[in-house]
Amino acid sequence: MTLWTPDRIPLVVTPMPGEALESWLGAYARRLRVTNSVFLETVGLPGTRTSHLALRLTADEAAALERATGVEQQALTSMTLGPYDGLAVAILPGRRKLSRPPAWRFSGSRARYCPGCLGDNAGRGPVFWRLPWAFACPTHHTLLLDFCPDCRQPPHPWKARRLGPRATGACTRAHSSLGLRAACGADLTQAPATRLPASGLVLAAQQHIITLLNGEPAARPTALAEVKQLYALAWRILRGLHTIADQAPEVVHTVITECGGELPQLTSEDVGHDAHNAAVGTALARVALHPGHPDHEALFEWILEADHSLLKTSKNNIGAMADRWTWSGPELVGRVLAKLDPRATLHARLRYASASPRPRWPDLSADAITRRAAMIPAMLWPGWTMRLLPRPTNNNKAPRAGTFRRGCSSFLLLPGGPPQLNFERVGPLLGNQEINTDRDSIERRIYLDHDLTPLASTLAQLARALDQHGSPIDYARRRATFTSTTVTLDLHAYARLCAQQGWNPGQEHRVLLMRAHLLMLLTGEVHPPPEEASYPFAWHCSEFRFHAPRALRSFLRQQAENNLTHHKIIEPVTWEPPDAWVTAIQWLGLSPTDIVKDEFRDLLATSGTVREAADALGLTTEHVRLYCDLTDTGAATPSHVIGKHLSTRTVKTVKTREGTLAPDRLRDLYVNQKLELTHIANLASCSPDTVRRLLRQDGIPLRPRPRRIPDRPDITREWLHHEYTERQRDIANLARERGVTHYHLTTLAKAWGIAIRSRGQCYNAVGHLNLHRPLSEDMRKVVMTSQALNRLRAITQIPGHPSFAAAARSEGSGTDSALRQRVIGVEEAVGFQIIDRSARPLAPTERGREFLDEAREILHIADGRL
Repeated sequence: MTLWTPDRIPLVVTPMPGEALESWLGAYARRLRVTNSVFLETVGLPGTRTSHLALRLTADEAAALERATGVEQQALTSMTLGPYDGLAVAILPGRRKLSRPPAWRFSGSRARYCPGCLGDNAGRGPVFWRLPWAFACPTHHTLLLDFCPDCRQPPHPWKARRLGPRATGACTRAHSSLGLRAACGADLTQAPATRLPASGLVLAAQQHIITLLNGEPAARPTALAEVKQLYALAWRILRGLHTIADQAPEVVHTVITECGGELPQLTSEDVGHDAHNAAVGTALARVALHPGHPDHEALFEWILEADHSLLKTSKNNIGAMADRWTWSGPELVGRVLAKLDPRATLHARLRYASASPRPRWPDLSADAITRRAAMIPAMLWPGWTMRLLPRPTNNNKAPRAGTFRRGCSSFLLLPGGPPQLNFERVGPLLGNQEINTDRDSIERRIYLDHDLTPLASTLAQLARALDQHGSPIDYARRRATFTSTTVTLDLHAYARLCAQQGWNPGQEHRVLLMRAHLLMLLTGEVHPPPEEASYPFAWHCSEFRFHAPRALRSFLRQQAENNLTHHKIIEPVTWEPPDAWVTAIQWLGLSPTDIVKDEFRDLLATSGTVREAADALGLTTEHVRLYCDLTDTGAATPSHVIGKHLSTRTVKTVKTREGTLAPDRLRDLYVNQKLELTHIANLASCSPDTVRRLLRQDGIPLRPRPRRIPDRPDITREWLHHEYTERQRDIANLARERGVTHYHLTTLAKAWGIAIRSRGQCYNAVGHLNLHRPLSEDMRKVVMTSQALNRLRAITQIPGHPSFAAAARSEGSGTDSALRQRVIGVEEAVGFQIIDRSARPLAPTERGREFLDEAREILHIADGRL
């Protein structure tokens, strides 16, 4: 040793390809006939432990070894476990100690070994033997061994000890039967090992693992994701072998046979960490993870059953089952969800998107769902409703299409969302309040006899695509901006359209229908009928969607664009998610692209009703209406819903209309020649109303009509405004009071610019009385009905009686229940309780006493006693 230079050892031991640092250090020490500790002291690392160097080298340690041996630092680092840190092993930060690896069980600091390799390489071996994923030798086709065949301990074959053994490939562990410090010395090169078939699954799995763990640094995230998936599968496989092995597919028995025919042993709490466990688990996990093997799917399904068998309590909840797999990564979780999908509820299938090609864990925040709600109309888009709404069957009833569309839109908010955001809570985000009705319409009516998979998959895919690509329309803003009172309809433009088309413009009912359709275009939702609408208004709206001609639809779409422009909203009027957003679906309904538009238009021209058109296409009536909405197509046949074309009064030819009704010609006839409207209408073969609208359109003032109603000094505008508008009396009573007809007063009111209330609006039933003081706000809520005085008489007679029944008998005012209903009606109108039911006899409440005093005063005046 005295001949050595201070920096370089004159004897060279070249590392083998892939050799472990421990193996190389032991070989170097043996070559110099010293122990490991003496060798390290010689190279300038006194007190350093070989086990620490084998995990990770510091810069000073690598430099010292390089100076002494001539081996470059990069090569020395590759011989440690450092390159595998975070992938196959886990080295504690700031310490050189192993913890549980990222995937697989903790195997400590020991190394497995191949007897053949030890014999061929003078007891030296690769660093790969230190990894928990090492289980087979690709060179000698054997399972690696974990223990010495003699002392049954991890052998540490690379350690050079002062007391021997001197032979390479021998066990250096202390053997209890040989003394405290004596080594076992067993020849590890002769240890019996299980032979593996060269073309078997175990060796193929080991080669795959070697390629995976020794890949390029850029591929580490992918490699780590796969080893996590392999371990998640292998762990369940090994546990399942001891619970439901009798149900295992053939590939399981094949791998067990390759590994010697015995089941891997379990520890008290987990799978074993020996090579046998690793070989069986990894080989089968690879088959289950990667397609290609005939038992690929069968093995995965068996693994799921094995996982279920490990639960102490039975859990059928898809979320609870899938949660056990979240550690393994989204890809495997998605596959688990897809397998669990058939046993899940519709809510769960949507939340986890388990019926779609890409299931996912519901990890979105409530804010993300709120953003998605802004992209969705309250009723599902027409084209997608056509696809999801099942075709008619012989025994099903007409679908409740509105609730179906609202339910689908609400369901669109479930995929990926948090569990507390259920169907009942997402509906209000879209303004949907009939939650139970919407949900029942889908699950208990329309899809009762149908597979829910197309619905669940489509909505999940649409939700994912909306989150990724967004929508050009902010429906939340439109829902807040456009209401029945804020949407505007240009009636002058509509009058011009009617004149051009020769249509009867209709009455107020037609305007309400157009406003409803305009609001539907803007918000994507059918709104409740307005208060002034007639009873069958909703039915008329549905018929309007079918019968409205193309010109009228184009007009309403232009009106929608005008409304958007007015509010500075730069968006298309309507929009639908592209077809490519949803794949692999067998529609229960019909895709709009499957309908030939020209053939559909020809069918409508010969169909008198929407039912006839639907029967001809084999669809529901709602399918037909939805396609009309989607393509702005309407029936060519007249309909009372939109107004029939004029017959004998209509324009004969376009040329005649243009000649007589041209602006200059019309001005000359009306202004210069002083012709009456009826005369001009006869010349143009149209109605006087058409001429009147065109005159207004051209800005020509109409001549006042001759007064037919004689003047009445007692009927003035001031009197009518005071009685009708301020005191809110009704026209009929005012007309009787002045001895004129209802038409007389109505005509005067219109001429004086006094707005006429619709028939559905209430009027003040005590407005004709000369009261001593103005009505209170509470009383005003009660008297706005024709039965106001009767209601006041009924409630004022209650106090002082022991019960409602006694009051009814005493006053002769009908039955007990009738009296109760009148009292309840008054209390509901004012919003507080007037009669205290707990008092005996019955008495008014404190606030009710003031109301009853005012009521008695009004009744006294009405009866002429004041």
